[in-house]
Order: sequence, then C-alpha cells, then structure tokens
Amino acid sequence: MKIAELMKDKAYVADLLNGPCVPKDAARDCAPLNPDWIDEETSAVATEAFHRLLPDGIPYLTYIIAERNPDTMYGSICVDDNAKRMRYFVVSIIPDTEHPYDYSFPLIHQMWTVSLHCWELIRATLAAATSDMRVMLANNPIPPILNNARIEWVSLYLGRQPYRGISKLSEQWTEAEDFDGCENDVHLYKVREIETNPLLQRLIDAYEADYPEVDHGKA
Repeated sequence: MKIAELMKDKAYVADLLNGPCVPKDAARDCAPLNPDWIDEETSAVATEAFHRLLPDGIPYLTYIIAERNPDTMYGSICVDDNAKRMRYFVVSIIPDTEHPYDYSFPLIHQMWTVSLHCWELIRATLAAATSDMRVMLANNPIPPILNNARIEWVSLYLGRQPYRGISKLSEQWTEAEDFDGCENDVHLYKVREIETNPLLQRLIDAYEADYPEVDHGKA
C-alpha cells in the first residue's frame, strides 16, 4: 500500500508530523520528531502488537512511529531523564466511512490509546525484570527511570466526503456537566481542507492509489 510506504519513509514522516500535522495541539508542548532517531524495527514490532490488540473490522489504518533517544542508561531499559524516554507516535488514517463510524471515532481512539499504553508498560516492565531490576511506582520518579514510551498521536482524515463526526471524547459524554474536564482530543486534521503543500499532496495521492474511487455510473 502506498500509505504504508510513506509511513516507512523517516524523512517524510518527520516532515509531516513536525509541519502541517503536529501530533498535539498548540496548548501542549511537543518536541519535534527527530528522523535520525526513528527506529524502524521498534516501529514495526509496536505496530504489529498494536494491531493484535484491535478487534477485527477496524476501518482505520494505524501506524506506530517509534522514536528512540540513543542517550540512554542500561541499553534501552532505563533513562536518566524523563524527557529521554522513547516516544510512540500513533498515526491514524481515517478513510471514507459510513456515519456513525466518524461519530464514534474518539471513543475508539481513546480505548486503543489506553490499550497501547498498557501493552507498552508491560513490555518495559518485563524487559526490566529480565535484567534483574525492580519496577517501582512514584509521582516524581528519579533515575533510573523505566524507558516505557510516551504516546503522542495524530488523526488524519483523508476521505473524499466531508467529515461528519466529532474530534473529542468529551463530545460523546451524555452528561456534560459531569465530564471530568479531559477533552481527549484525537488531534484530527481534515487533510483535504488544509492548504495544499507537497507533503499533504503525497499523502492524498497515496490514499487515492490505495482507495480508488468507484464509478457507480458504469455497468
């Protein structure tokens, strides 16, 4: 698939996530993705594991881009600073779907983010246990700090029809006055509505190749 090929292009992914499709909104600090630190093997392993967590029938394309800071302690098990932990960038491609899929996307997105976080914490804890290290819990951790990945995300809508859904889990909460204040924004970009540039055009072209438009007027 053309989209999968783009997601394996380190320079392209870094330019996309550092440019027109930043994974977090402006209110939250997000260090740029370093293309030289993208680990292809870890990205592939995490993506495969992530897909095994998802139910059959998911209509979205999901990719994990793993960034590994090479300046770590004890190989990659621990770090000496919280900012040096690995990062997982969850890139979700949303194709044309029937309506209530796009309305339910924030809930699906939140649940798979939680699932990925749990899987990653287990993976890192097992790695530490294999190296005869005890994992402790703390509000303010001090080195050595477990190198379980921080998770950031971006959702890219590439469908041809206007997106009719919502982009925050809070919008699905039936009793808004009781919502705990966490918006749980999926960081949605409606790619076809953004001012075009070569990066986005390559993504649109890849989508067109992977999801060719069906001409229902022909026999």
